[in-house]
Formats: sequence, structure tokens, C-alpha cells
Amino acid sequence: MDTVTRKSLIYRTGIGGKGAYAATHVVGCSHGCRFPCYAFLMMQRFGKVASYEEWCRPRLVANALQLAQKELPRLRDKARSVHLSFATDAFMYQQPEVTALTLQLMRLINSYDIPVHTLTKGVIPEEALQLSRANQFGITLVSVDENFWTRYEPGTAPYPERIAALCRAHDRGFHSFVNMEPYPTPNIWQQDVLRVLEAVDFVDEVRLGQLNYNDTVKQYPGWKAFYRRTGVIARDWCTEHGIAYEGIAAAEVRHVRHAASDPRDLFGA
Repeated sequence: MDTVTRKSLIYRTGIGGKGAYAATHVVGCSHGCRFPCYAFLMMQRFGKVASYEEWCRPRLVANALQLAQKELPRLRDKARSVHLSFATDAFMYQQPEVTALTLQLMRLINSYDIPVHTLTKGVIPEEALQLSRANQFGITLVSVDENFWTRYEPGTAPYPERIAALCRAHDRGFHSFVNMEPYPTPNIWQQDVLRVLEAVDFVDEVRLGQLNYNDTVKQYPGWKAFYRRTGVIARDWCTEHGIAYEGIAAAEVRHVRHAASDPRDLFGA
């Protein structure tokens, strides 16, 4: 796998509250999601990748561990968590070099008593479940339809594998969450939100967010009302099942904070 080098790795983020940090240890993502992918759009806009094809050929940050070793001592009393990652996938499907680097970073970050939060469309590996119980694991899941997966998430882990790995993390006592974001409008994909929720009825938290950066969304009559209704259905279902819920409004705030971030922070100096 090709590599790049960076001048910095870990940065403060407006997502997750005070003491929330993140790191991007890979440039690009072989998942090739076609929602479109916000991270790809930002990387292309700021000249860090030239094309979708280049984006789909991930490159490791060769000096990620050295940078983390340099930066973490200063964060011991500041960081409440480090998220891996807002701009790539920590457990990129069928990319063992990415997963290996993620696990090395997790061990290093945990050695400073700082929890790691990961979000993936891949498979959470068994090795990650041997680390600190303060770590948190999440998956992105906006459909359980195999045809949707084939069309919009061509390089990601199949949904059953993705869900089963998160269930293992939950059964081991880790906080587990599902990002149902970006959730499609019916003119993009017809489905019942309850089918998605029922597939992950074991999780501790559900986060629902709308699909942005796709003009097709606004071509659906009453798209705002659709998202409000979907949010109410998801919120009520989560309440009934004793699952924490973060809805459309909160997800919009998260999206705005992310979009307003300095790309040098999101993708590294």
C-alpha cells in the first residue's frame, strides 16, 4: 500500500463535546461509497485527491505512530476520547494494513488512558475486542437491502458481517452504536426504517442523520417532512427498546460543525 507523511495527526474536533479529539491515519477509502461521500468531496475540493479512482486507493500515513507518540503526552489530561476517523474507515474492509495500523494506534492511545471511538463499514476485528473496555465501537448502517449495498456501498462489508461484529463487541461489554447516516429519501431508495432498526436492536445508541450533498434528496416532495417523520419513528422505537437516540436535528448540528472544520484538521497537515 502506498504511503504519505504528515506534520501532525491528532486534532481537536467540534464533534463529541469538550475533550473530543480525532485522527486521520489513512488518506482515501476503498469502500467507494456513492452517496456521495463527504470526505471524498472535501479531499477533492482541497486538492488532496484528484479523482474518485484515486480516493479508492487508500494510502497509509507512514509516520502516524511516530506522530502519535509525540502528540499524546500533551493530551493525557485533555483528551476524553480520540475518534478514528472522520475522514476514512478505521477497519476498512479487506484492507489488513489499514486495520493493523488502526490497532497499533488504539493500543498506543489506550496506553495513555484515553478511550478510542471507531466507526466502520467494515468488520470490527477480534483483536480490537481485547483492548480497553472504555473504547467504543460503531457501524454505519442505512439499509439492510443487499441491492442498496451493491449500488451505493460497493467496497464495504456485507451487512450481516458488519452487524455480527458489532454484536460481538456489545456482548463483550463495549458501548456500541449505529450511525444511520446518511439516510436516503424514498426517491433514492424505498425501505422501512424499522427493518434497519430491528437489525441492530442490541445496540446502546442509534444516531440518525439525513443525506446531504445529493440534490436528488430535495427532489422528493416533502423531504423535510419525511426526515421529521422518520426521526419520530426512530425515536419512539428507541424509547420502547431502551436505546439512546440522537436524531435528525442533532445530526444536522454535527454535520455543520464537521463541514465548518478546517480541512487541514480533518485530513492532516
